[in-house]
Amino acid sequence: MRLLLVGAFPYPFPQGSQVYLQEQAHALREAGAEVELLTYASGRSASPGADRALEGFVRHHPPAWTAPRLLGSGPSWGKPLADLALVMTLRHLIASRSRHDAFDAVLTHNAEACLAASIGLMGVGVPHVYCVHTVLGEELSTYLGRLRSRGLGRLLDRLGRALDRRMARSVDGWIALTHSAQRVMRRSSHCPGELIPPPLADPETDPQRLDPEQTARRHGLEPGRYLLYSGNLDGYQELGILGAAAERLARRGADDGGEPPPTLVLVLASHDPRATQAVAAMPGVVARVVETSAEMQALLAAARGSLLMRRAEGGYPIKLINAHAVGTPTIAFHAREWGLADGESALIASQDPPAEGLAHAITRLVEDDVLATRLRRGARALYLAQHRPELAAARTLALLERILHDCPPPVR
Repeated sequence: MRLLLVGAFPYPFPQGSQVYLQEQAHALREAGAEVELLTYASGRSASPGADRALEGFVRHHPPAWTAPRLLGSGPSWGKPLADLALVMTLRHLIASRSRHDAFDAVLTHNAEACLAASIGLMGVGVPHVYCVHTVLGEELSTYLGRLRSRGLGRLLDRLGRALDRRMARSVDGWIALTHSAQRVMRRSSHCPGELIPPPLADPETDPQRLDPEQTARRHGLEPGRYLLYSGNLDGYQELGILGAAAERLARRGADDGGEPPPTLVLVLASHDPRATQAVAAMPGVVARVVETSAEMQALLAAARGSLLMRRAEGGYPIKLINAHAVGTPTIAFHAREWGLADGESALIASQDPPAEGLAHAITRLVEDDVLATRLRRGARALYLAQHRPELAAARTLALLERILHDCPPPVR
């Protein structure tokens, strides 16, 4: 089976959407599919860790001058031009193929890629499968921060829901990553689809993996005595909750007549150099700028726990899978959405209010060694049960066979 994976984002780039495309590509190729990539021209192909993203894949992209200047996720003024260029490049790529090397299906990654392919594949007859990275009805307004309180956020959420329905109805099949995305797609699409959690290569089998304890100490952290947020700084991550929780924890220590215990070190680690600036308004949180994905994985492995701030439903945070894979328990605000079980594979913090709930969950994880041990085992077991590449690839290829049966390729 010959597949084209299309991502409307810079690639390679150390962010969740790009890692999902990368790991899906590797999993499908290892299962026997021929995989090619189409993304924006921008990215960090010379950066550490980019070798795996590009290794052995034929990669296509529009002209470099069409790529958006900003590399982060979310809306930007440069993306309409980049998406138009993606449409044109996709149409040219499909038209240039004969029946001997034609793509059997196109898998699109995130909303802009789905919309671009809906135009670029019009009248072509190649099945289009949408990999639903997020639900715009939940997430679109989170990029706009304070605008939500002025009513514009509600308008954006309605626009997001309309776009979700439009995309669900325009594709030949879909892959949802979460339960809420699955609900949206089932409600609006009559095509085959399935919830398939994202794959991730097992870090325990990586001969080049870094030593977690050495990596932590190199960053001035004591192994097992810190909790880690690892990810980007975008608005939907709601990092303000982390700062508010740190403030509550510090206040509790003061109310008890002493300092917070040293195990309550909260770390914001990111590939974004603005991480240091981000924690300036968060007393009690320290920042670490991390160069490579391998380094971030090692920091996760040495942490007491992983912190997941995101409350918007729809997307599957790759940082959550990274934590599962190394057996580090996560504190999150949703359970069923990501297949978590409270007290078994994760701790689910109360959202009423979220900062207080997070502070309470952090205290539980730090103070209860038996709980921490149980959660570590549960996190690793969850990785093995739903994120191994061979499982995701087998389910994806079986779904594609169903879609191809319903949408046979045109005779060329």
